[in-house]
Amino acid sequence: MISAATTGGRVGVIVQTALTVVALIFSVYMVYTTIYGPYRTTLVHLALFLGFSFTIYFLRNEGGARREPPALRAASWLCAICTWVAVTYILANLDRILASWGSSFLTTTDLVIGGLLVLVVLEAARRESAAFFILSVLGILYILFGNLIPGAMGHNGMSLPRFIYLTAYTAEGIFGFGLDVAANYLFMFMLLSAAMTETRTGDFIMNICNAFFGRHTGGSAKSAVVASAGLGTMVGSSIGNVATTGTFTIPLMKRNGMPAHKAAAIETVSSEGSQFLPPVMGAGAFIMADMTGIPYATIAFAALIPAILYFVSVFAVVHIESVRLGLRGLDPSEIPCWRQVLNDGWHLLIPPAVLFYLLIGKGYSPSYAGMAAILIAIAVAMLRASTRLSLRRFINILDDGARSAASIVALVAAIGFIQQALVTTGLAPRLTEILLSGTGGMMFMTLILSVVAATILGMGMPTPIAYVLLALFVAPALTAVGVPMLAAHLFLFYFAIKSGSTPPVAVVAVVAASIAKANWWKTAVWAFLYSVPGFAIAFMFVYSPALLMQGSWAAVVFSSAIGFIATITIAAALQGWCVWMLNPLERVLIGLGALGLIYADYISDGLGLVLIIAGLLLARFRNGKMAGTVAHN
Repeated sequence: MISAATTGGRVGVIVQTALTVVALIFSVYMVYTTIYGPYRTTLVHLALFLGFSFTIYFLRNEGGARREPPALRAASWLCAICTWVAVTYILANLDRILASWGSSFLTTTDLVIGGLLVLVVLEAARRESAAFFILSVLGILYILFGNLIPGAMGHNGMSLPRFIYLTAYTAEGIFGFGLDVAANYLFMFMLLSAAMTETRTGDFIMNICNAFFGRHTGGSAKSAVVASAGLGTMVGSSIGNVATTGTFTIPLMKRNGMPAHKAAAIETVSSEGSQFLPPVMGAGAFIMADMTGIPYATIAFAALIPAILYFVSVFAVVHIESVRLGLRGLDPSEIPCWRQVLNDGWHLLIPPAVLFYLLIGKGYSPSYAGMAAILIAIAVAMLRASTRLSLRRFINILDDGARSAASIVALVAAIGFIQQALVTTGLAPRLTEILLSGTGGMMFMTLILSVVAATILGMGMPTPIAYVLLALFVAPALTAVGVPMLAAHLFLFYFAIKSGSTPPVAVVAVVAASIAKANWWKTAVWAFLYSVPGFAIAFMFVYSPALLMQGSWAAVVFSSAIGFIATITIAAALQGWCVWMLNPLERVLIGLGALGLIYADYISDGLGLVLIIAGLLLARFRNGKMAGTVAHN
């Protein structure tokens, strides 16, 4: 007699196989639309995109290791079915709906189906992020009942039929900016990330980094920084980057003597910084270009110096930590020959090179450039036996990419509720007024408040989602106090990235800690401390546009030099070492001097340099005197 568990297991296998087929069809459909454009209309394209994504999202745990309670399983099937009922209804009634002049022209069935879609999107958001679900519900309540709120925060309210019409049948709601971003930017880069994994590009990058940096002080940690930067700019997810490169780098750092929580923290800050690294910037630059109208190439070019300074700061932190712990380079047996590594894997550099060329050199759309890079990655992988793809691994690329995208869609679809709450009610300009009144219109205080907002809104959120929320909520306030639009959005994007490791949620640090088998709280705290020099960079490019390639080359070079000094000395002051061990007074002098360099002014720069030099001279004199005393004795 066949047991219920056996039957359930077979059903689970069938469902997962069916989901793999759905993911393959989904991926092929997205390749088709990338080449030929949206099917019928943008609304139809996004409806199909939502249907595929939610089918995968709601049924992904069916038959898996994470068994859902019966009630939740039933709800998952119901949500998947309701999604396709709504999508099919929209496709069948598209012409009539598009011809409607407003909610008064909708039938009762239209309203029921639209309301059903709203509930399904809310349930997806609830499962993915409790904070985002609460924010979405508050947005809906504000839209519907804002007339009950007195004072400046109130508005005229909105009827339920009009809310459903705008949310479910127009580009102002579910099928608005968030879903459009996922379809046009994020999906192909999730697929590209899966391709990089299956073609073993990550292994190649790790090996080449070990070959060049492994023999130096703290070599394993320095290799981790470079490998995470190289792979992460294309992966587009701090968590994905930690999971990909951290699997190799964290155990290697631990084996070389780095404490587990510090190894996890180094991988965390390295993986996060990769999303700010041009030219790809983890798809963030594309979203920013769409929101601001600033050309993608301009954004990527502007981010170059801050990204370099960020990794300079991480390198400084790693070097100082390695010196303090007495860590040497990797064992010679663990350092591969760079010539052999390049000979075995040079072909894996072709897809990233093509991606960069198509984006920067030819100006192709992100989706098209990403698709081309994926196809070339698959093609070049077949050139060598070590990277050749089996049919199973080829299917894994399409399957894993589609499943990764589905989790993000669970959040971006709900962005429509928040966008409506800001735009249709007139809340956005009022929020700007509130922020400005709370900071007295002072730029520095507005920046600080923006960092707090980034930390709160970014809790547990993927970076693109956190950035979009900040761009909607906070960017207008920054531009109102005089921050240029490009600097304002890069600043917000920077701290949207860093929110992933900032306590109390610190989801990126949690993932790294689980790989390192370390305490996640200690990992998050050390990741935060290691990030402090990088925080200064974001404030510096707001006050010094030359760091964003704005201005003369002389100004760019001078500001870059000041930025380099500031990041190195902040790291030194925090960790108590800069050529010599630093005592508390020397650390304070150097730290205050570094802070003086943040504000782009010749007087503050001069005072800052004087304090830094004073601190270093004191350290030199004290350490020299101590050495002389020891020698005399």
